Order: sequence, then structure tokens, then C-alpha cells
Amino acid sequence: MNDMIDPQLIKPLHQMRNQRLFRELLNSMRKNGWQGRPLLVIERESKEPWYVAWTGSHRIAAAIDAGLDEVPCYVLDESLLPEEVDAEWGHVQDYERLAILRKTGDETAIRLMDLEGRPIW
Repeated sequence: MNDMIDPQLIKPLHQMRNQRLFRELLNSMRKNGWQGRPLLVIERESKEPWYVAWTGSHRIAAAIDAGLDEVPCYVLDESLLPEEVDAEWGHVQDYERLAILRKTGDETAIRLMDLEGRPIW
């Protein structure tokens, strides 16, 4: 499901790792707003944070710093993940998250995760 969500309510799985990419995204968002694909977020069933981003740690940080009130997100319900998977801490590596999403059969989520690591804009 596609939603617009306040980036302050979304927790990335990890911190930014590339300051140059962050600055480029921030400058672009200040000038043009959000461009490109939505974030892939997992909606938690009963825990905070309510949304955990499986993609886009740099985009989330840039959106917050650029003052965006909401960002486009593809929301996947946590109940669709295998029972042994913790949405927040279970699988940090992209390939592990992609393998988990393949088990859900959600083609949009799989595609968004598969695009991670490719150019954003």
C-alpha cells in the first residue's frame, strides 16, 4: 500500500554511511522536494517505532533536514514477514531483507528492495 508518512515517524535500520550522498539528496530535496521511488517501510503491529524503513536511510535523513512533512512510502504489514523475522533488528543486510521479501510474494516490495543500491534519482 502506498502512503504519505511523516519522515520523523520512520526509523531507518542503520545510520547514514555516505555523507556525500546525503548532501546531494538534501540539496535536491530542498530545491525539488521528494523525487524518485518511495521508501519501503514495515508497519509494526504493536511496537514503536510504528514504521521501520528497509530502504532509504539517506533519503529519510535528507527529508527530515530538508523539512519535508511527508514522504512517499510503500507500507508492508509486519504480519506478512516470516514469524522469526524482527522487522527492526533481524536482518540488516540488503540481500537478507530481499530474501525475506521474496517469501512474502509482494512484488512491489521485492522490486523496491531490489532497486536499493542503484541510483535513486
